[in-house]
Amino acid sequence: MKFADFIKHHEEDITNEWVEFAQENISGVNELEPKEVRDHIKQMLDSIVANMEASQTDAQQEEKSKGNKVIPSGESKAANQHGLQRADVGFDIMELSSEFRALRASILRLWEANNKAENLETDFQDMIRFNESIDELWMISIKRFQHQVDESKNWFMGILGHDLRNPLAAISGVQSILKLSKNLSEKEKSLLGRSGSSVKRMTELINNLLELTNLRLGNGMTINTSPVDLSKQSEKIVQELQLGYPEAEIILESPGPVQGDWDIIRLDQLMTNLITNALRHGKPGGPVTVSISAKGNKAFFKVHNQGPLLPESIKEMISKGKFTKTNGDPNKKDSYGLGLYIIKQIVDGHKGEIEVKSNKKSGTTFIIILPRH
Repeated sequence: MKFADFIKHHEEDITNEWVEFAQENISGVNELEPKEVRDHIKQMLDSIVANMEASQTDAQQEEKSKGNKVIPSGESKAANQHGLQRADVGFDIMELSSEFRALRASILRLWEANNKAENLETDFQDMIRFNESIDELWMISIKRFQHQVDESKNWFMGILGHDLRNPLAAISGVQSILKLSKNLSEKEKSLLGRSGSSVKRMTELINNLLELTNLRLGNGMTINTSPVDLSKQSEKIVQELQLGYPEAEIILESPGPVQGDWDIIRLDQLMTNLITNALRHGKPGGPVTVSISAKGNKAFFKVHNQGPLLPESIKEMISKGKFTKTNGDPNKKDSYGLGLYIIKQIVDGHKGEIEVKSNKKSGTTFIIILPRH
C-alpha cells in the first residue's frame, strides 16, 4: 500500500490520533468543543491525498518548493477556513502551527506503527510529496489566520480612535470656555495654552490613526478635487498652527496665488502633518519655513527646518510607501512614520511626488510636487 492510500484508508485513525495529541500538547485546543477540534481535518487530509496523487513535473515541483504554486480555491478552502476559525477563537500563531506539526506527526507515527503489519511501501518521493502538501496547507492557514488577526486589530484601532474623539472634543470645548475668563493669572493662561497644544496633538494623532486604519482595511484614500489656491490655503494652515504653537516661529514665503485642482481636505491634512513634523523635530527655537511656488503645470510646497538628520528608515518609507514606526529617536516613537505615511498616500493620490533633502549643515527640506491640473 502506498502512502497516499494509507492516509485514505486510515483517515479516522489519523483524525483520532491527531485530536488526542492536540488535546495533550496544545493548550488552546482544550478551549474548543470536540466538533471544533476536528473541523476541517477530513477535508485537509483529502487535499493532501489529492495533491500527492496528482501528476507533477520537475518544473512544477520546483515552483512548489519556492512557494509559487497557484493553488485552486477548492484545495485551499479547508485550510483557509481553519486559519479563520482559529483566529476567531483566540489561538496564537504558535498554537496554529503546532496543530499542523501534530497532524504531520500523527500520520507518520501511524505509518510507522502499521508498516510491518500492512506491508507498506516506503517511497522517498511519496514522503517528499506528503511534506510538501502539508506545508502548503500550513502556509495557507497561517496566511488567512494572520490576515484575520490584522483585520481585527485594525477594526479595534478604528473603533478606539473614533471613540477617543468625543472626550477630546469635550476637553477642547471646556478649554475654549476657560480662555474667555478674565480672571486667569499669567501662569494659568500658560498652562491652558500648553494643555491646548497637547489636545491638538492628540487630535492629530487620532485623525492619522483613523486614516491609517481605513487604508489598512482596504477602504483606500478618496481624492475629490476642486479649484484651490495653494497660497491662500497654506496661509490659513500656518495661522492655525501658529495659534496651536504660540512659541514657534513659522515663516511663510508665497509669491501670490497658485491655483490648481486638488482635494482641499487632503491638502489641509498634508500641510498640517508636514509643518507639525517640522516643528516637533526641528531645532528648538529655530524657524520653520514654508515656501509656495509654481512652474508650468507643477506646484511646489516646501517645508524646511534646522535640526537632526532625517532617519534613513523614513527616507525609505517615503520612497517605497511602506509604513514604518522607526524614527531614530526613542523619545519620539509616535512622531515621524504615521504622519509621513499619510502624506505619502495623499501625494500619491494626487499623482504627485515627494523629494527630501537632509544634511547637518542645511537642515531638512520636504518638497511636495503636485500637478496643478
